[in-house]
Amino acid sequence: MAKKIEVLEHNNTWSLVELPPGKKPINYKWVYKVKYHLDGSIERYKAHLVIRGDEQIEGFDYNEAFAPAAKMTSVRCFLSVAAAKGWDLHQMDVHNAFLYGDLEDEVYMNLPPGFRSPTSTKVCQLHKSLYGLKQAPRQWFAKLSSKLLEYGFVRSYADYSLFTYKKGDHYMALLVYVDNLILTGNNTALCDQFKTYLNTCFHIKDLRSLKYFLGI
Repeated sequence: MAKKIEVLEHNNTWSLVELPPGKKPINYKWVYKVKYHLDGSIERYKAHLVIRGDEQIEGFDYNEAFAPAAKMTSVRCFLSVAAAKGWDLHQMDVHNAFLYGDLEDEVYMNLPPGFRSPTSTKVCQLHKSLYGLKQAPRQWFAKLSSKLLEYGFVRSYADYSLFTYKKGDHYMALLVYVDNLILTGNNTALCDQFKTYLNTCFHIKDLRSLKYFLGI
């Protein structure tokens, strides 16, 4: 929990402000999870500070919430092409993905436990997304998309979660499913170079060769 609060502060997720008139702060809760290795041993303990999105009101503290996720047809096609071409498949996971999304809406949250404020009227004004916010997936996808387009990727109109990159004879394809990314291409060095770039933008966990994805 302490580590999570440290990450949120480092990420400038919020600032302490007086609650403006007519605004209502949203509550939160802690959600805990234990991740296990394949042999059943404990890998790590996880704690998420989750905002109560069920208390949000449309048009008041959020507007649009839709975020695309890869279609299963796209996943199967992606894997089929990579297998037919004999290309390597790389899998990546983004740590605290939703925390990177920039908020456009005005959202306030009550102070989490452990915080001290000179006055009891202080609340957290969110600048970045938190897990539980209705618009969090949308804001994260917008942030990721902007970084991919800056690098030179092109979004597919058949599936907005599919991005392709072509430069000369070099080709890469990236499929996005929330915070899970799978990458393939005809040049391993180029794929490694892109993964390095992505890690400078976000905290990426390189899961290396794809073994298991969405039940496949």
